[in-house]
Amino acid sequence: MRKQTKVVAVASAAALLAIGGAMTSFAAQGWVEEDGSWYYYDKDGNKVEDQWKKSGDNWFWLDSEEGGAMATDKIIDDNDDTYYVDGNGVMVTNTWVKVVNEDQDDEDDPAEYHYYYMQSNGKAYKGSGDKVSKKTIDGKQYAFDEDGIMLYGWVDEDGTMVNDEDGWADATYYFGSWEDGSMKTGWQKITVHDSDNDKDDDYDYWFNFKSNGKKRVQLESDNTTENKDATWKNNGKYYHFDTRGVMVYEWYPTENTTSNLHSASNWSYFNSPEDGAKVVKGWFKVVGPNEDTSFKELDSESFASVDGVKNEDARWYYNDGRDEGLVVGQIKKIKGKYYGFRPDDGVKGGAMLKGLCALEMDGEKIVKVIDDDMDADDLDDFLDNAKAGSVANDVYLYYFGDADDEDTDGAMKTGNVTVNLDGESFQFKFRNNGGAESRGRGVTGVDDGDYIYNFGKKIKADSEDKYILVYADQDINSATRAHVVDYDGSEVRSKLGLSNGTTNADDKGLTNVYYGFGTKDNGYYLVNTSGKIQTGNKTGVKDGDDWYWYMYKDNIMMYTDSKDLGDGKIDGKNVGKNLKSNWNKTSMTSAKIADFLDVK
Repeated sequence: MRKQTKVVAVASAAALLAIGGAMTSFAAQGWVEEDGSWYYYDKDGNKVEDQWKKSGDNWFWLDSEEGGAMATDKIIDDNDDTYYVDGNGVMVTNTWVKVVNEDQDDEDDPAEYHYYYMQSNGKAYKGSGDKVSKKTIDGKQYAFDEDGIMLYGWVDEDGTMVNDEDGWADATYYFGSWEDGSMKTGWQKITVHDSDNDKDDDYDYWFNFKSNGKKRVQLESDNTTENKDATWKNNGKYYHFDTRGVMVYEWYPTENTTSNLHSASNWSYFNSPEDGAKVVKGWFKVVGPNEDTSFKELDSESFASVDGVKNEDARWYYNDGRDEGLVVGQIKKIKGKYYGFRPDDGVKGGAMLKGLCALEMDGEKIVKVIDDDMDADDLDDFLDNAKAGSVANDVYLYYFGDADDEDTDGAMKTGNVTVNLDGESFQFKFRNNGGAESRGRGVTGVDDGDYIYNFGKKIKADSEDKYILVYADQDINSATRAHVVDYDGSEVRSKLGLSNGTTNADDKGLTNVYYGFGTKDNGYYLVNTSGKIQTGNKTGVKDGDDWYWYMYKDNIMMYTDSKDLGDGKIDGKNVGKNLKSNWNKTSMTSAKIADFLDVK
């Protein structure tokens, strides 16, 4: 209703003529003008007071407060009814009337004017006093109190205006400003004071009011977002309203609780403060929720924080649309590609994984993220732990693209992949079959006799070692995970204590010899700086410590610090001569080496 429709009715010329005619016709009885005021005398010559008298088509009030004079421009209370007479004294009908609010300085009623609606019988429309009484006027609905005063602003179920600055949270209806007063339906953006907010300030919130004027609200007794009022579907979109009726936006707990906010499964995402439509299916990239990302103060230990420290990095999330919840703690196939999502482990639950990740798995379910977005040092630490036997059998490495490259989509990478970490390139091989159950896992073991992988990383000797010894007890296609350990020369000598060693008293020749410790049949391999498994007969292949490897028919037979075996003596016997002369002539075995070295 527009303000200009609320005008005081003006008596017509016909009404004024009717009064004058009456006075002329009934000089002894009827209307008499005295000192500019009109009076009405009965047949006995007495002034009539507190009664309505009709003249022509109009009614007039004889006011006892004015000594029986005809009232003008005044609210009239007649028993339990309220009327209004205009400046000419005519009772107004079917129109709005405004009167000055004498209590406008009262913070509980700051309206400059009070508005009444006078019906066809001249009576102001009044509320019942126990519920909101609505009346349709010019296609809009209005509500009035027991005195006929138009309600405005926030109104309770019982028809009481709520003017307390925080009372809106418990109110049911909204009737606009005191100049408007029409009942609001549909979407409404309303400025309210929110002392529950940590900033204790005024905010513009979105509300939605049903056709009956009641705001959509989550019931206090309903712990979920799945009630007909709190979650509302409109034009194929879902919206949710909290216990105050405020449209929620961005992150909001699926359950009306603060007891488990660290769990991503207890959150949903509702877009921006200006939209609020729930993301029910598909990708969205946002900063995870914490106590400062929602209008409602939440538990600081929310799932986007680590030890209470907020994570401000935007992450990708996915709603699968079936249970209308986040995909959490699993590897999931989406449009032909596989993606990993963090479990509810207290840190960024539901966020899409990126980079090189160490994951504890239970089938396709991700139990725990051991490490994600790993750098080179993280990888070294992980493989050192694996070498020490402190990595569980259900932990695997996966690669979900370059975490620093905005163009990568985070999809799982399979097959032979070059992974760049801190400017250094590493070669990996990840399974390309097995579905979400095993696809993408870094392979471990021997690959077709060419290369050896450990958690997907190709094992190579570095430039300083030149050659390293590797133990691998399975190939990469084994049903059980292979056990792979790589050893540089110093580890071979000091840690493994391989087989037999000999020492020349005069430090000449075969000062140290290890033999009989490795063949392909029992899992030992020699690899170079490209990771290639060495094959064939080899005599005196030098590593970075100037020690030498000897191979016969792909079997690693001997490791010594002396290449010139011919000069090797033990207890004065030139045992190296026989060893050297027979190396490429005889099927070398540990027993034969021992025989040549005269070691019993």
